Amino acid sequence: MTNRYRITVQGVTYDVEVGDISSSPVQVTVDGVGFEVEIPEALDSQSPSARPSRAEPRPTPRRRPAQPSRPSMSGASDSEDVVRAPMPGRIVRVNVATGDSVTQGQAIAVLESMKMENTIAAPRDGVVSQVHVSADESVQHGQSLVELE
Repeated sequence: MTNRYRITVQGVTYDVEVGDISSSPVQVTVDGVGFEVEIPEALDSQSPSARPSRAEPRPTPRRRPAQPSRPSMSGASDSEDVVRAPMPGRIVRVNVATGDSVTQGQAIAVLESMKMENTIAAPRDGVVSQVHVSADESVQHGQSLVELE
C-alpha cells in the first residue's frame, strides 16, 4: 500500500509517496525521485498502533536512489511532464521557449550549484508548454523549471 502526502519543508512543498512501512527499506518517492529509506530498528519493532501520533525529531535516515521503475503505458506521469530542479542553485541558461519541440535527453537548462554547472535534460520527447524560470534566477530543490505536453 502506498500513502501519498504533500509536505512543506522550509517553505518548499513536496509531493511524497511512501510505500509499505512494515519492512525496511521503504520505497519513498519525493517529487518523482525514488529513494530507498532505512527505518531505524526502534521503529521497526513497534506496531503501528504503538507508534507516536505526533511527529518527533528523529535522525535523518540513509537514502539511496531506488531502482528506476518502468514507465506507465497509460501516458506520461507528472514527473515526466514537469522538469524540476534536482538541487538548489542558480539558472545559468534556459535553452528552450514555450512551443519548442524537445527530444529526450536534450538540454533544457543549465543549473549552477556549488560552483558546478549541471545540464538539466528533457525526460522525454514533447513540446514545451511553460517555462517557469529565466537566466540568473535562484531555484530551490524540486522547483518546477519547465512543463512539457
